[in-house]
Amino acid sequence: MANPHGTVPAPGAYLKGTDGTYPTADHAMAAAFGPPSQPVTEVRPHPEPVPAFVPTPGGTGAPWGAVAEFANGAQLLAAAKAALAAGYTHLDAWTPFYVHGMKEAIGRTRSRLPVFTLAGALTGLTAAVVLQFYLMAYYYPTVVGGKEYRSWEAFVPVFFEMTILFAGFFTLFSLIGLCGLPKFFHPLDSHPTFGRSTQGGFFLTVEAKDAKFAPDQTRAFLESLGGKHVAVVEA
Repeated sequence: MANPHGTVPAPGAYLKGTDGTYPTADHAMAAAFGPPSQPVTEVRPHPEPVPAFVPTPGGTGAPWGAVAEFANGAQLLAAAKAALAAGYTHLDAWTPFYVHGMKEAIGRTRSRLPVFTLAGALTGLTAAVVLQFYLMAYYYPTVVGGKEYRSWEAFVPVFFEMTILFAGFFTLFSLIGLCGLPKFFHPLDSHPTFGRSTQGGFFLTVEAKDAKFAPDQTRAFLESLGGKHVAVVEA
C-alpha cells in the first residue's frame, strides 16, 4: 500500500485488484487520499544566484569544502556513487530522511560506536567485580546468611546493572563525541539553500581535506553530476 517502488497506476485503478474492486476496506480508505506523490525532479530555484565561494562569519579564508544540491534521493545517490568512483573519499550526504544505500555510496563503513559500547560494558563489569570482592572479602568482610565472603552469586545483580549502566553512558557520550557535538555553527550553515536539507533538499559535500579536492575542479565535477547551487564554503 505504501508503493515503495514508485510505480503509480492510473488514479481510478490505484489500490484496486484485478477485478476492479478494493481488496479490503483499508485499501479503499487509502485510495481516498489519492496516489502517492512523485519525487521532485528539479531543484527549486533560489531568489538570488549562489556565489561560487560562500564566506562564513569569522572564516579562515580557506575552503571547508564544496556542496551541491540535488532534486531527490535517487539523483543524490547516483551522484555520490559517481564521486566515490572518481576517487573522492571525504564525502557526506545530507538528506531529510534516510536514503537506502547512501552509506555505501559515500564510502562509509560500520560505525565505531559498538566498540565504545563494549568498552563501557567491560569497564562497568570490571568495576563491579573489583568493588564487591574488595569490600566483601577484604576491606569489610561480612557473613550474610552463613555464606562465604566470596559468594559471587549475590553479586550478579550488581554485575548486570553496572555493565548496562556504563555501556549506556559510554554509548551516549561517545555518540556525542563522534558527531562532533556540541556544535552551534557549521560552515554549511552559511550556504544559502542548505536549510532545505531538513525540508526536502538533498545535498552532497566534498571536504577540502580530501586529497583530490581542488576548489574549481571539484565545483565543476559536482556540476557535471547535475548538482545545483554548487559552491565552495569557507571554513
